[in-house]
Amino acid sequence: MITTSLNDLVFELLELRRAQLKKTDPIDRRLVIDWIQSQRSRLLEQQFRKPFRNIDENLIQDLGADIALEQVSANELDIVDYKYLLRTTEEIPMTIERPGGTGTFTRIGPPDKSLPGHEIVTYGYSPFVGNGHFNRNSIYAFRLGGYIYLTSGSGFHLTQEYVHIRGVFQDAIAAALFADATWTYADNYPINKNLIDQLKSLIVNEKFNLTLVQAEDKIDDASDQSTANANVQER
Repeated sequence: MITTSLNDLVFELLELRRAQLKKTDPIDRRLVIDWIQSQRSRLLEQQFRKPFRNIDENLIQDLGADIALEQVSANELDIVDYKYLLRTTEEIPMTIERPGGTGTFTRIGPPDKSLPGHEIVTYGYSPFVGNGHFNRNSIYAFRLGGYIYLTSGSGFHLTQEYVHIRGVFQDAIAAALFADATWTYADNYPINKNLIDQLKSLIVNEKFNLTLVQAEDKIDDASDQSTANANVQER
């Protein structure tokens, strides 16, 4: 079920702009989408600075349970404790930053979602995990660069072929398209009511006055349209 789409948010903001500035001058919808994306990321980063904060399910995006893994040498990462690591074959979108350095992943685990997820650690801590008697078969995940890596003390991680990843991502559009290449601006956008209200307030107060001078409206229809943006979703 679609709760809120990017198209809905853009329309609501353009209506607020007309009401505030009494203007029908065109504004590029891609600019409004950039504002929505950046303010969403900004607000979430502020929220997640608070420890033990619960994460609203409406903010979480599922990248899929079929993200392929490949073996890489630990020597490439200056980790001498393990001969091989597993790494996602694709770069994973960046999550919202939060204290601790592990990002805002809500699950990195096996494709079977009924099984427990892997423990998420930092790259710096990864050489020191899985060395105990009871956790040698435990799989640990960490992010380095654009990729997710898996490791374990016993090499048990090498039995994995795919990984399931969920989280709250900085670029919600990139994460949506990663999971589903057919996703459009008319589909669900990861945001909740409280965040929408804050986001609108910030854009109205900080961004609208920057658009007082706009390109000529090529369509004389008293609407907030421009041929530069049309209604085409850019990929």
